[in-house]
Amino acid sequence: MATSTNLSLPDRDDLNSPFGMLHHVALVTNDMEKTVAFYRDVLGSEIAMAHRMSRPEAERHYFITVAPNTVFAFFEFPDAETPEFMEATVPKSGRSLDHICFFIDDANAIDRWKDHLDKHNVPIHGYSPGSNLFFPDPNNIIIQLTYNAGGPMGFPVHDDPDPAYKPPE
Repeated sequence: MATSTNLSLPDRDDLNSPFGMLHHVALVTNDMEKTVAFYRDVLGSEIAMAHRMSRPEAERHYFITVAPNTVFAFFEFPDAETPEFMEATVPKSGRSLDHICFFIDDANAIDRWKDHLDKHNVPIHGYSPGSNLFFPDPNNIIIQLTYNAGGPMGFPVHDDPDPAYKPPE
């Protein structure tokens, strides 16, 4: 059982986390229309906020729902170069974001999502039936959907033979 400090909260696996939830991940797009069409029309997200920045360029800044109480906050910079596609979970340099993962509570939902994405011609770049699914958004941001039959999140796991920390006792 995890011990809690006044700044940490236990999660579903009784592991301490410093924050109650993730509010948003700020990302960049060079085409807000394409980004909105993908998240709203393909994934079923909603636009939680759509406004312009209060500076001379007046860039679009949209918050798009991705999970309960969590949004992607996209900034539209039309001259931004979309990074080239890179498979998730393989060695790379020059990019600090590998992928963003969402937990799915139902193993069958992974397969339903694959069928749904196939119908929308979204390329699948990793699929384990009932377990994992990887696909890119229009900005080559890799999204993973995962299901873990072992528990809510499948944590804790401490099996690194040479950990970079003192293992829990």
